[in-house]
Amino acid sequence: MINVKKSQVFIELDIANWDNTEFGSTLYEMCETNKEYENDLVEVHQVVFLGKRKSQDHYLIILNITQDINNLGKPVENLYR
Repeated sequence: MINVKKSQVFIELDIANWDNTEFGSTLYEMCETNKEYENDLVEVHQVVFLGKRKSQDHYLIILNITQDINNLGKPVENLYR
């Protein structure tokens, strides 16, 4: 029997200059930094544009995290946590 734990993470993102932003890479880094264990599956669920604020584009990024409790793998070292 598979024992799965699911959760969501909400991240606010402000982008001041699109010329200096690789959005795909930014989303990938968000997924990688939200892994707790090496077998975690972290996916972008939704990107919501919340509008402009102080000349910056303001987004809400929603990530889905799925963990197989029976097969977590090794803990991931994360400098951002």
